[in-house]
Amino acid sequence: MDATPEHVTELQAWQPDPRSEALRLAVALYALRPHDDLTTDAVLLAAGKFTQWLTARPASIRVGDPVITAQGHPGHPHPLTRTGPDMAVTMKDTDNATYPAAEELDSKGFPVQGAVTVSEDSNGAVVAMTANDDGTTTFAGFAPGAAQVTWTDGTISFADTINVTAGDAATIVVGAPTITPQG
Repeated sequence: MDATPEHVTELQAWQPDPRSEALRLAVALYALRPHDDLTTDAVLLAAGKFTQWLTARPASIRVGDPVITAQGHPGHPHPLTRTGPDMAVTMKDTDNATYPAAEELDSKGFPVQGAVTVSEDSNGAVVAMTANDDGTTTFAGFAPGAAQVTWTDGTISFADTINVTAGDAATIVVGAPTITPQG
């Protein structure tokens, strides 16, 4: 096999079969214990439990609270404000909201592997979405309004609302004074 990019991709994409990996883990668990007639059954039982864990389906998606910063000043976070009946994130159109990477959890709260996609329903009219390399997602306020943000794996989903309000006035322009005589 030559080292062409196609072969490198195939090697990187290869993952062990969950059943084989579960059996390997169970054998390693019992390898240093004394063997008796029950050891084989115990190894197979442990392999079954490991298989359940390795192939667990997500039961929920967890996303932490966003960090709100002024656009262009990511090192200076603002306090998070949630308002309204749906406890929507409220920020100005001059702010960014950066959410941490989403985690998929099994029914007992343990992380499981999955592909989570993020979307927002304003199509860039209220917030502009940027997926960051570290798994976080930044929403830049664009114009006043509300945007529904959704994380999903195709089966389960998590949603949050971002309310964008008008930012503070940047400058005040005052025209030349008009002088009129009194009287």
